[in-house]
Amino acid sequence: MYNIKRLARTSAWCIAATALTLAVSACSTVRQTSGPTLARGDKIAVVSIANYTETPDAGHSAESIAANALRAGGISDVRVAPAETNRNALFDTAQRGDGEKSLEWARAQNARYVLTGAVEEWRYKTGVDGEPVVGVTFELIDVSNGAVVWSATGSRTGWSRSGLSNVATSLIGNVLSPLSAQK
Repeated sequence: MYNIKRLARTSAWCIAATALTLAVSACSTVRQTSGPTLARGDKIAVVSIANYTETPDAGHSAESIAANALRAGGISDVRVAPAETNRNALFDTAQRGDGEKSLEWARAQNARYVLTGAVEEWRYKTGVDGEPVVGVTFELIDVSNGAVVWSATGSRTGWSRSGLSNVATSLIGNVLSPLSAQK
């Protein structure tokens, strides 16, 4: 009798854990290529992240979160490019043309890699629940030759009581996790 009760409790926990895993995984999607092995001493320059949303400063927010995620992943030297004075501070959809300027700045910083990307979605959904939703794309570029050595895209929807910054921090941390420094 004792084993039947124990088996029932174990089964209930397994079902609950499976349901929770499915619910959480249904809210997030990440696709990425394999990338280089990074060392703690590698210097990464985070340059402007294009904002393709209707949300002001979403690109700047993604830059800050990405720089922090890299530092938290063990990259000790992360440099963030200074904001350009001639850029539109709120909506930066013309960022892709500044690639060579970004590489020049990164070379001046002696960076090995440049992290760039775009924000495709950064908002609260309309409706009763108003769930936060974030969509980002990142590329890691080798400064020596300008080649993309790693890329990833991800999207995540939070629950109605989740904050947009929480969802963004979680997603960006997850997307950039393969760039953690190896010992």
